Amino acid sequence: MSGLLIREGPATELTVATRILAHFGLLGAGGRVAMVVGSDVVYVSAREATPAAMTPYDVAALLVADGSTLAGTPPEDAARYVDALRATRGARVAAVARDGSLVTTPDLATLVEGLARMPWADAEGAARGAGALVGAYPLPEG
Repeated sequence: MSGLLIREGPATELTVATRILAHFGLLGAGGRVAMVVGSDVVYVSAREATPAAMTPYDVAALLVADGSTLAGTPPEDAARYVDALRATRGARVAAVARDGSLVTTPDLATLVEGLARMPWADAEGAARGAGALVGAYPLPEG
């Protein structure tokens, strides 16, 4: 394992999308969201993280090429996400939906909009209004 630092921006985006989907009950049991960052790293919520309470600090990083761990403790089924992202042309995001199917999309907004059947801004607003995004953003320094 290397000393890779998790990038705050993508980790926060992953967290917000995961929390939105959890708020609406759209992730399968034990389901997570994974996303490709750059060209060779996959971020996924760490083994200990629960979708509804995930924070940007609850992210594991894996190599797209072989699924090896770069940072954090990935979930036991991390290979499922990495394999889907590697095998599906144009896929940069993968998630296990409520019905247990693995869904891949080109970005987080497309994933949320497809599963929630509403625009990202509406889904985010509903989740925020219900308090589902409290703690989803990193604490300001200082």
